[in-house]
Amino acid sequence: MQLAPHDSGTWVRTADAGLVRRAHAAVRHVVAATTTTAQVDDLVVRAAEQSGTWGGWYPPGLAQGQAGLALLHLYAARAGLGALDTACGHIREAVLSTQVEPLEFHALFAGTSGLAFALADVTRDEPRFGPSLDRMHERLADQVLAAPPHRTERAVSDLDYDLVTGASGTLVHLSSVAAPGERVAEAAAALADYLIWLAGPAETDGTPRRWLITPAYYPPVGDYHAKYPHGYLNLGLSHGVPGVAAALAAAWEAGHRRPGHLEALDTLTRWVRDQAGFDAYGPTWSDGTPVDEHGREGTAGCGHDRIAWCYGAAGVAGALLTVASAIDDDELRTAAVRAFDGVLARAEHIRPLSPTLCHGLAGLVMLTLDFAPWSPAARDRLPRLVGQLLDAYAPDRPLGFADVEEPGRPVDDPGLLTGAAGVALTLLAAVGDQRPHWFRAFLAR
Repeated sequence: MQLAPHDSGTWVRTADAGLVRRAHAAVRHVVAATTTTAQVDDLVVRAAEQSGTWGGWYPPGLAQGQAGLALLHLYAARAGLGALDTACGHIREAVLSTQVEPLEFHALFAGTSGLAFALADVTRDEPRFGPSLDRMHERLADQVLAAPPHRTERAVSDLDYDLVTGASGTLVHLSSVAAPGERVAEAAAALADYLIWLAGPAETDGTPRRWLITPAYYPPVGDYHAKYPHGYLNLGLSHGVPGVAAALAAAWEAGHRRPGHLEALDTLTRWVRDQAGFDAYGPTWSDGTPVDEHGREGTAGCGHDRIAWCYGAAGVAGALLTVASAIDDDELRTAAVRAFDGVLARAEHIRPLSPTLCHGLAGLVMLTLDFAPWSPAARDRLPRLVGQLLDAYAPDRPLGFADVEEPGRPVDDPGLLTGAAGVALTLLAAVGDQRPHWFRAFLAR
């Protein structure tokens, strides 16, 4: 197996002819199974019946909706494995579905900014969507400015600030808008200012950081109350401070530069790096740092590395790389690469259970692709990881790839975040000639 030639800092792809053929065959399967809305509807019903935790399907959503499927078919068409008309059909269905299920939130993964993110990519190939995209960006800006994030210490939820649902994800998309209008720029500034405020010194007793999440604001799932009885500081790229730092880096690089911007980036990245534990392979990060009954920060502890995009060292390293790239910090880039090299060393012994993007092998492949221009270890490991991802392909399953929530419980999920669409997009990226724009939704650049 071999890698395409590279220079430091340039895109690296998997060039092995056998892997390319296998990847194309698997992508064709996913594309063929998700061509029509009727096919997708059947798969959605099937996934709901199979799953104990699946969040459901939201047609205009990027993570679990037809906006995400539009991206799959768009990139398949660019690779000669699909049709642009199908991508356009999915994005039209996503937009039309908002007449039935209005977009009430600006979230990147399940809101207006996510739909705009997908529509913008499709518009690069089909300019006739341009006026619709402009109107959507104006609506998105109005949505942000009509309800700016509240600034109340000890009343913070990850829904307020994170990459998936909060200010960070929307700022990531707004920072990608070329030549933004006045309202779009104003909305980006409002979100950046909020995240900069979040990084500022806390003023309330018993509050070590403004991004502290207290028990009253825990998500209604999981074992947060048992793990963090007095509050915690989230360390995941998906829902924590690494995503905030990455979003502020994206805004800085795009020119949305605000007072206190660099100071906030420095505060966040220093804090994240200080939370690392260490094992034989390098730094690790737990899901969160607890606080005690007096509001003092405890020890995060390294625990078991998830080897995932959402939580753990891989995602944190990806966020640090995004910040380093935005502010051209060689020391931070080196630290990010070392952390990710440790992830790859661990992954020799621990393999993600699922093949998907959020918490599975596709997420690791995506991050390996992103680190390959800087890391010899990533370049060396990439073909094997792509091969392992392809080994998860089961041609007898409806989509070829199934999410595995727990051993022996496969779910035929068609979505981007936890389903086959995300796996297929990752395979297209692995054998493609350039870094895909959709990486931005996960890595903020």
